[in-house]
Amino acid sequence: MRVTGDGRVYRALGLGPVGVRPGFQGGGVGRRLIEGALAIARATGEELVFVLGEPDYYGRFGFAPATAAPFASPYAGPYFMAIALKQDLAPPESGDAAYAPAFAALE
Repeated sequence: MRVTGDGRVYRALGLGPVGVRPGFQGGGVGRRLIEGALAIARATGEELVFVLGEPDYYGRFGFAPATAAPFASPYAGPYFMAIALKQDLAPPESGDAAYAPAFAALE
């Protein structure tokens, strides 16, 4: 994922929508996957993680549409969310968030 804003490039990842097979839902599998991905992202110095998904679910982990709002994206809206992994990260006035081209091929 390429994320830019206010003349800089952010270290950022796109977390694909996490899906868990229905028979395994409710057992914490999705939570462990997301928490594990965020832990690795923090450990490797990423600044932002973006996701497309259900706000009520991803909000539990700190994802918010407001964090993604400064970044232009074809997916902008209430389901386009981000989490800042660094507490002192100042949001840009405006920016762009572009997923890999293969992501657009799924539409």
